[in-house]
Amino acid sequence: MYFFLILQLHSDIDSGDGNIKYILSGEGAGIIFVIDDKSGNIHATKTLDREERAQYTLTAQAVDRNTNRPLEPPSEFIVKVQDINDNPPEFLHENYHANVPERSNVGTSVIQVTASDADDPTYGNSAKLVYSILEGQPYFSVEPQTGIIRTALPNMDREAKEEYHVVIQAKDMGGHMGGLSGTTKVTITLTDVNDNPPKFPQSKMISRMIGMPALIWRKSFETHKSISAACL
Repeated sequence: MYFFLILQLHSDIDSGDGNIKYILSGEGAGIIFVIDDKSGNIHATKTLDREERAQYTLTAQAVDRNTNRPLEPPSEFIVKVQDINDNPPEFLHENYHANVPERSNVGTSVIQVTASDADDPTYGNSAKLVYSILEGQPYFSVEPQTGIIRTALPNMDREAKEEYHVVIQAKDMGGHMGGLSGTTKVTITLTDVNDNPPKFPQSKMISRMIGMPALIWRKSFETHKSISAACL
């Protein structure tokens, strides 16, 4: 059973009397591609996948049906498999882990996540990826073209919350409707900076002197009187 027509060959010397036979050779001939030896029509016997093979080089020739004598020089042609968007983006890792100092400035780079698409990058937008953040806002953002995750809020405090879970999506077709997508998870941990002064366990310290009162003598040379004071 033939799936679809690839090419129609016809020799100028073919009068339609059935004396000409068309033969096919080359990559996939007789297995993937077959030729009708009377009409010269070439068909594919199965669905072609560009990711398996992007092109095939074949040779067709018209010969005498009775003697197999070539009637014309062979014709070489290339069958190129046209790409369709049938592969979703895939991230290099299913899970990422990153650290960033607490209280970092807005826009501080945290980590870059990268996805790839097996579709043809030279044809249409099948492999044109756009990154977006599905979970993790408003704390973090992602650059649509590069996949770089950045801080989006100022003064994030590790003592208030230490770990954040972010989900990033990569979508092909330039992010437009109908594009295929893939996701990855990123765990971001705030690292400590020296932003808290030491604190004593009590707000007031009480000092008490224990022992016998001490007697302090002071002599006035002007009045020649002795003055005493007791310190409790």
